[in-house]
Amino acid sequence: MKKVMALVLSFVLGISMIGCSDKAVATVNGEKIPAKYFETYVNWTKLVYESNYGYTSSVWETEMEDTTNSNSSEKGKEKQTYWDAFKSEILVSMEQSEVIYQKAKEVKVTPSDKEVQKEVDTFNETVNSNDSTKEQAKKAGINDEFLKYILTRELSYSAYREYFNKNTKVDEDTLKKEYEKNKESYDTVTASHILISTIDEKGNELSEKDKAAAKEKAEEVLQKAKSGEDFAKLAKKYSDDTSNASSGGDLGDFTAGEMVEEFSKAAFALDKNEISDIVETQYGYHIIKVTDKANTFKKTKDRVKSAVLAEEFNEQVTKLFKDAKIEEKDDVVKSISYK
Repeated sequence: MKKVMALVLSFVLGISMIGCSDKAVATVNGEKIPAKYFETYVNWTKLVYESNYGYTSSVWETEMEDTTNSNSSEKGKEKQTYWDAFKSEILVSMEQSEVIYQKAKEVKVTPSDKEVQKEVDTFNETVNSNDSTKEQAKKAGINDEFLKYILTRELSYSAYREYFNKNTKVDEDTLKKEYEKNKESYDTVTASHILISTIDEKGNELSEKDKAAAKEKAEEVLQKAKSGEDFAKLAKKYSDDTSNASSGGDLGDFTAGEMVEEFSKAAFALDKNEISDIVETQYGYHIIKVTDKANTFKKTKDRVKSAVLAEEFNEQVTKLFKDAKIEEKDDVVKSISYK
């Protein structure tokens, strides 16, 4: 859905393909990256930047700071604008995508026409459900041909990564070494909490008098919890953490670095089904109940393996890109202006 919405944003561009239909911005191992697709892709991404960061034409036209040495032979070279640098980044992204697509073809894991068409249909269905976006799509010139090109490569990336994971063996010793080296990244606690806040609705700290009252309330709730009353019901009734009070204070699982230090230290010190004493943080007074722990290699092995495979996959992608024969058509890239 995010991909579809990002494409929908691009419809206001009104991209023109005149003069680009038969040109290529680069070749990757002899295969062309069509300029018409590059132009669409680069302007679509441009709009996302403008929407997210408020970029304007003056930003795109700004010259990049010259980082070359004053005595360098590069001195006097034509300066690059942010638009030029932006296009270069997009081009590299498309080149990498093409490299992975070619590898997916080699190992026969590219998506079927039916799978690609399903993604195209999902996009078109979203667009056609709104008269405004439908008209904008028409003006943009984004068609099924472009969508099939982009989506085929996106699906190929996912398929090749899945293929890589299934066919790459990681020995037990490697996994154990990774776990021992980065335990804090893998060990998790599953917990719920009740928060009695010490900050007001505007984010200001309560007065000492009100903080004392909040602590007294927290101590009363703690006694209820430790006496065996249902923790989830107590959270629903008393917790000031509106993001999870309705679900019984459930925080899910988390690693040590995902919570503030005081909370994390207390949670990881608890045994399964144990309830903490009052834990004070910048947010107030917490009562924590641990419902599960994954703090051994056996319990975290799958997560460790996923992390190791992700690193190896990135190394594989880097190698494939480095070994690829890539020829860029600088004149064609330079000729594409923003809309």
